[in-house]
Amino acid sequence: MAEHWGVGGLRWRLREILQTLWVRVAAFAGLGLLTASTGYVVRPFIPNELALQIGAEAIEAILEIIASSMLTVTTFSLSILTAAYATASSGSTPRAVQLLVRDGVSQTVLATFMGAFVFSLVGLIMLKTGLYGGGGRVVLFVVTLLVIAIIILSLLRWINRLGELGLIGDNLARVEQVTLEALQTRLESPWMGANPLRGPPPPDSVPILAPEVGHVQNLDMQSLSDLADKAGVILYMTASPGDLVHPAQALCHVLGMPTEAEAAQDLRRDLIACVTLRPARSFAQDPRFGFLVLTEIGQRALSPAVNDPGTAISVINRMLRILSVWSHEAAPEVRFPRLHVRSITPEEILRDNLMPLARDGAAMAEVHRALQTMLLALTRMAPEVFESAASELTGMVQFYAAQALVLTSERDELALMSAHVHEVAGRVVPSEPRDNQKVQKSSLT
Repeated sequence: MAEHWGVGGLRWRLREILQTLWVRVAAFAGLGLLTASTGYVVRPFIPNELALQIGAEAIEAILEIIASSMLTVTTFSLSILTAAYATASSGSTPRAVQLLVRDGVSQTVLATFMGAFVFSLVGLIMLKTGLYGGGGRVVLFVVTLLVIAIIILSLLRWINRLGELGLIGDNLARVEQVTLEALQTRLESPWMGANPLRGPPPPDSVPILAPEVGHVQNLDMQSLSDLADKAGVILYMTASPGDLVHPAQALCHVLGMPTEAEAAQDLRRDLIACVTLRPARSFAQDPRFGFLVLTEIGQRALSPAVNDPGTAISVINRMLRILSVWSHEAAPEVRFPRLHVRSITPEEILRDNLMPLARDGAAMAEVHRALQTMLLALTRMAPEVFESAASELTGMVQFYAAQALVLTSERDELALMSAHVHEVAGRVVPSEPRDNQKVQKSSLT
């Protein structure tokens, strides 16, 4: 699918490229070429006596040592990372591995080792060509010393990182951090600069269907706004970052679609190009994905094969820590008046992530204590944001515990905690969870 790169899209694409390993390796290769060119250019201005004084003739042996050792270290580091990826995938969830792959320290260290290897090769090739004089060797010697210093610092960082790479605590910390950043970014502009879309698009609007099956990773809001201004239309973005779309689902709806077939087709093509679709979800504009990955880690910990409720409780506490930054309902800050976008809601985040943990940990009282404590804390910290969702979900969570727990004392304790959440939220405690009431009514009829 062709993509339209406006200013926002180019910024997003550039950030995506900078997270890849080859960019940093290419930077070291560029340093080698730059050093070779600089040494060749300035060699007439550096006296040969200076080269003899600082021992620049030994540069060839140093570069050979760097070339041979860095290739070995790079191969060894790659084997360590491969093992860490496998451990992270089996110990937490495969969705968390992409954070490990894009870990800044690991990428920098690998790029340093591989880049130093490339740099030494470039230096040796230039030396063997005989283009360097004594002055050129001085430049190469000085830059090589700088590269050696970078290698030593990278080795120290790598040794420090190896103690925690791929462990469950490290994966949880990574997911928590990236989810917190994504949520904070979204809370700063809940509707991404557009008008709030709180209902269905107008019935006379024209849907723009997705060209393929994929997840929305990025919306280029500035380009979408420019297209809407140019065509004089109103856009209702029904697909948000993280949503799975397909050719039978609309990316957006257009109000005021041009009547001319050619103009309508051009607008349709340009609008589709402003939406980046990928096979998998991304953490960047989609805080819901981060919560989903945390939930999957907690669910794996609650599986009978693992039986680690402590990790599930840690997941719940991390979710509470992330959601604690959602302290108030934000007012729309409209920068793109012709665009309407849906925002994430506390209800969907709590429901989609707490209910799977409540179901899989139904027979574990300690997990339900953590869930009820989280709902109570959110209700107290930000009542205007969470009290409605917490009041609804606390009974549903309690229903799972009431069905699975054996001890009456544990069921009574959790029932009191659920009643406390209702009390703080200022709601009437229902006699039964709403879902259970629906089930009983349907069975009676």
